[in-house]
Amino acid sequence: MAFEHVVKLLDETKVVAVVTTRKNGEPAATAIWSMVVDGVPYIRSAYGDSSWWYRHVIAGRPVAFVDGDGSLAESDRAAALELPRVDVTLAPVPAEDPVQTRIDAEIERKYEGSLASSIAAMLSAEAIDCTFRVEPAV
Repeated sequence: MAFEHVVKLLDETKVVAVVTTRKNGEPAATAIWSMVVDGVPYIRSAYGDSSWWYRHVIAGRPVAFVDGDGSLAESDRAAALELPRVDVTLAPVPAEDPVQTRIDAEIERKYEGSLASSIAAMLSAEAIDCTFRVEPAV
């Protein structure tokens, strides 16, 4: 899967599955939300730095996205790991970066009709501090 496909997937799919690696090297799939602003994909940890997928990323472990509906990872993580995936790199986005307000607006647009508490979590200062820009793997 080419990176352009990842951008389209993260833009058009409500829930994507990010695959990170546990300390023992075992992959783990987590269903998350994603946003694309001006053709650039972003993800946030709604639970801030307490999310284990976020901690895996900060530890420098490999990251990929599953090619398909990431909501599968909510009910069957093992099945999500059987789907094709593409490796990516995640770059932290500072909370004061002006793009953060556009990411907020995209969350409100894309996830309109979702649980208000989920949207609020994604717009919290804690989540904003845990925003990544998705880039091609190096």
